[in-house]
Amino acid sequence: MQAKSGFFRKIDWPVALFLVFSIFIALIMTPIYFWHFGLEWKIILFAVFYAGLTNLSITAGYHRLFSHRSYEANNLMKFLFLMIGSSAYQGSAYKWSVDHRRHHSKVDQDDDPYSINKGFWYAHMGWLFFKEDHPEIPTSNQDLKKDFWVKFQHKNYVPLSIFFGFLCPSLIGWALGSFWGGLLIAGLLRIVLTQQSTFFVNSLSHTLGTRPYADDISARDSIIVAILTHGEGYHNFHHKFQSDYRNGIKWYHWDPTKWTIQLLAVLGQAKKLKTISHTEILRAKLQIEEMKLKSKGFSDEKILHLKERMLAAENQIKKLNEDYKKLKEEYKRFKTEFSSEEKLKQIKHEIKLAQIEFKKNLEQWKIYLRHPEPLRV
Repeated sequence: MQAKSGFFRKIDWPVALFLVFSIFIALIMTPIYFWHFGLEWKIILFAVFYAGLTNLSITAGYHRLFSHRSYEANNLMKFLFLMIGSSAYQGSAYKWSVDHRRHHSKVDQDDDPYSINKGFWYAHMGWLFFKEDHPEIPTSNQDLKKDFWVKFQHKNYVPLSIFFGFLCPSLIGWALGSFWGGLLIAGLLRIVLTQQSTFFVNSLSHTLGTRPYADDISARDSIIVAILTHGEGYHNFHHKFQSDYRNGIKWYHWDPTKWTIQLLAVLGQAKKLKTISHTEILRAKLQIEEMKLKSKGFSDEKILHLKERMLAAENQIKKLNEDYKKLKEEYKRFKTEFSSEEKLKQIKHEIKLAQIEFKKNLEQWKIYLRHPEPLRV
């Protein structure tokens, strides 16, 4: 009996009850509401818009800004991320970031707060049902403790979450013609859907997909999860290079969070966007490719030859990059100091040649990585 009582004492009842009842109420009441009132497109469009803002406040705000400090944002954006983020009912940015930092430092270990090794549903949302059993490391979150807006939101989280989570969408729904539509669709249903979207990062992103950058952790890259989570599905890359503000590094990767941060930078609302060098990313992929080649029976001699060719291409790319930067600086200097048309034309020509050579070597490298074939040596 004592063991049972101890188990029930470990449950975080307010959180557990909210998670369970919010899902059931949303699933039951939403179809009933639509049955009686029909599809109110103003309410639906507002709910979709507010859900998008909520998700981005978590992914661009809670995650990439506050948890990883992968870029800097001004106080206005911090305020907006924290206020709208409180409407997601995922806890304060401080608590969210503390848990997430522990997840990265202890991934797949016992101290990982939502370790996939404890089961899919535990990683998805089961871990939230229990009270915190991992003491916080005081020295690891000083930046959060010093951030005025993070402290403000953490201290006032309950009233802020009620206002932005339910009262605000209800009032806007009332202005659009349906108070109850705002409360149920833009309020409760939005919360449930955005919660589940975020939870997929902890569960599906550690279950479904590939591991092109690190195969010693469960985190995976998946376009499916990326679509579900505003770009957070490129999770293997993120765990390997967590300081990078991007998750999808290719231009075609579905990463609305990355695009949002880039837009904020263009508008002057964000700065110092951190990225991992292309060389470092390629080195990580090369290491994984080497293991794949060995598993396919490639001889060490052939693998070494392939590595040497790719590393030579890498060094050439690095040199061309440096030359390109120097040429750009020289171009600016001559243009402002001497206005020599001949010299400017020469520099422009060299820049074009460097760009062509850079792209050729880069494409050759990509071919090696995508289609590793036995080499004749």
